[in-house]
Amino acid sequence: MATATDHFGRVLVFVAHPDDESIGCSVLLQRAIEALVVFAVDGAPPHYGFESTFRSLLNYSETRFREASRALGLIPNCSLRRLPATDGTWFVDQHLFLSLPKAFRSLLQIAREFSPDLLVSHAFEGGHIDHDACHVLARQTARVLSLRHLEFPLYWRSEQGQDIFQRFRETRDGEFTLQLSPQELLVKRNMLAEYRTQQRVTSLFRPEKEHFRPMIQDDLAKPTWSRYPFENRRRQLKAESFFQKIDDFQLGLTRVTGNRI
Repeated sequence: MATATDHFGRVLVFVAHPDDESIGCSVLLQRAIEALVVFAVDGAPPHYGFESTFRSLLNYSETRFREASRALGLIPNCSLRRLPATDGTWFVDQHLFLSLPKAFRSLLQIAREFSPDLLVSHAFEGGHIDHDACHVLARQTARVLSLRHLEFPLYWRSEQGQDIFQRFRETRDGEFTLQLSPQELLVKRNMLAEYRTQQRVTSLFRPEKEHFRPMIQDDLAKPTWSRYPFENRRRQLKAESFFQKIDDFQLGLTRVTGNRI
């Protein structure tokens, strides 16, 4: 695995929302020979009041992606794409798990076109339902294309109700930390500053270090969490609903390829 002084090759970073990439893997983007960031959802969840503040959810989404464009524009040889559905629309924030087969086909096509040396995505941690959906999609894409792949943590809630940031929910061999150089840290701070709509969230994370580990291909373990506590302020989303969609996705792939996720 690359050390803190190594450069990475062609890196595809697959994340749920604009700002996830800057928080979780800015150092990989900066050290890559070429990088592509693919955003999975539109970044504009309904029922949060953003449609009132920004006049519409579309305006809010477009604002976030303008922020992403400015942030990633600070890194040479880094580009971004949004994950499109088959009809050209975007997947709705917090609803990606409802469209896993369509999203998988779209990500697989993008990955084949970009031909990365490394695929990086979210850890499976029960914090945000879109993060976990990205994890599932990245695992399967890496398996199909035989890609080296890493995962990074963002946040989750403990059984005691404590919010945990930048730490894997379950530790295992292979974890490593990359310390940002002063110049890399400056770039990262400038990237985060571009996300003006997300300052309340991005301020919760420490920017000096980023944590990674290889993503394993074993079947997902049963979750220790029953709900996704950071989604839907009116009703917390149930983990069992998400896992049923994973099972449906696995069954569909098994019928087509004979392989499980």
